This record gives sequence, C-alpha cells and structure tokens, in this order.
Amino acid sequence: MRAEVHLGPAPRAGSLNMSGSTTQNLNFILSPSTRLLFTAEANVNVQQEGITRPYTSATLNGYMSSTINGVAGYEHFTSALEGSAGAGSEFLRGMLDSGTGVGTGQLSASTYTDFSYYPSAVPEPETYGMLLAGLLVVGGVARRNRRDKIRKA
Repeated sequence: MRAEVHLGPAPRAGSLNMSGSTTQNLNFILSPSTRLLFTAEANVNVQQEGITRPYTSATLNGYMSSTINGVAGYEHFTSALEGSAGAGSEFLRGMLDSGTGVGTGQLSASTYTDFSYYPSAVPEPETYGMLLAGLLVVGGVARRNRRDKIRKA
C-alpha cells in the first residue's frame, strides 16, 4: 500500500489544511493450531517547506476471534510508525495464534497524513517586479507632463 500527498505549486494566498488516509483490509480464517505472522515495511517522509504541524503515520492492525470449548477468545495487535519531521523506516510486525480452535479475523494496513500550509508574509519576487514597472510608468508620465509644460511656457 502506498499513499502520498504532494503540494505544489504552493498556493499564493490564504492557508491550506489537508489530511488524507488509506486503508486496506484482509479477512481470513485460521485452522486450529495455526500461528500467523505479519510483517510490513513502513516508510514515512515529511518535507517541511512552508508546512506547519505535519504528521504522518503507517499502521498495521490485526485481530482474531475464536471459540475454544465454548469459550470465546479475542486476540489483537497494533504496530505503527509515526513521524512529524524528516524520514523514518521501520518493519511493522504482528502475530496471531488460533490455539486449538478455528479463528476468524482481519488484517488492516493504513496510512494517514495531516498538515497545514500558511504562506509566508514576504512578497514574491514578481510583486517587486510589478511595483518597479508601475513606478517606471508613473515616472515616465510625470516626466512627459513636465516636459510638455516647459515647452508650452
């Protein structure tokens, strides 16, 4: 399972809050005396260019219920990798054992990401270019008006 969130180009005004998640589920039935081992490689990478409060996670969950001699049992595991800066990698692991009864259960792999983007208050270079062009036009018009006044006088 792979989940990615990309922001580019960044919005020029206002703020942006974004979150997203993905989940995949697998249902299974285990025969008696069966042990099931789960392993998944998880990678998280957060690049914080202009982003505040980043958070991302990858989670592997599993649960199983079984009945042994009329007694209901429940077993579960959770393994997660979380990050808010930089990159991380980890193997997520879990184990379920059916014992002497038949077990039914579910494996769930999920990812989640959440962040906010607040643009910088510093003007973009294009803003300075437009300001300079406007000043040149206003200065040119003022110079022409002054020259016309001098000629008429």
